Amino acid sequence: MPGTTATLDPGAKIWAEGDPDLPEEFKELLIRMLSYHIENSTNPHYNELLGMLWDRCLTLPPDETSKTALTKLMHQEVEHGVITAKILAGLGVDKVDRAIEQYAFRLSMDTFCDLAYFHALIDRVGVYIGETWEGVPYQPLVDVAPQLHKDELFHCTLGMRNLRLVCSTPEGLEEANDLINKWWPAALDMFGRSDSAFTDAYVRWGIRQKNNADMRRQYIDETVPLLEEIGIVVPPNRLNRRFL
Repeated sequence: MPGTTATLDPGAKIWAEGDPDLPEEFKELLIRMLSYHIENSTNPHYNELLGMLWDRCLTLPPDETSKTALTKLMHQEVEHGVITAKILAGLGVDKVDRAIEQYAFRLSMDTFCDLAYFHALIDRVGVYIGETWEGVPYQPLVDVAPQLHKDELFHCTLGMRNLRLVCSTPEGLEEANDLINKWWPAALDMFGRSDSAFTDAYVRWGIRQKNNADMRRQYIDETVPLLEEIGIVVPPNRLNRRFL
């Protein structure tokens, strides 16, 4: 289940911020991971994305209950960006100006169904990749991991709640079965290339517990039944994919 996060070996070495013995390779991998991490308040591209998402969360929901929950979600997204920036600052990186490479964040988001898929599928990836930091042997990440993991679970759970709401009508279910062909491949491509040169190094240093391919397989196994339960026909996993 995505609610299960890795935990550190009680006897393992955990480096503190500013530790002079922090291995250089480990430090470089941490900086790379966090610099590519989307949520970063110093990155103008993330702030631009936040502006778009705020607009969609305020204008697309069909009722005030949904809008209120999505507003809470967005407050957490802002906070996550600040958390990442602070951790990077502790590693000597004061600002990141990196375009967001994952194309899922550039897909059109015109309807409440799109928004529901974004949180149900794209945010759900964060539970597997971005927020499983309880097992990383770096104290600043260990300290924030429980909050971030809890928040990401809220985001994807809210997305599934909203997707069920959409699918509760025949028209909504038809729309969801159309849009799944856009959002499913984008979600699977969020894990990156299976042959990434960095994925095994992340696992070796404990930054991640599984490589890209293994995490993607786990995501598929655990997510497909949730979608099928509400009547969504999930397309083949290779359909419209860009990264295998």
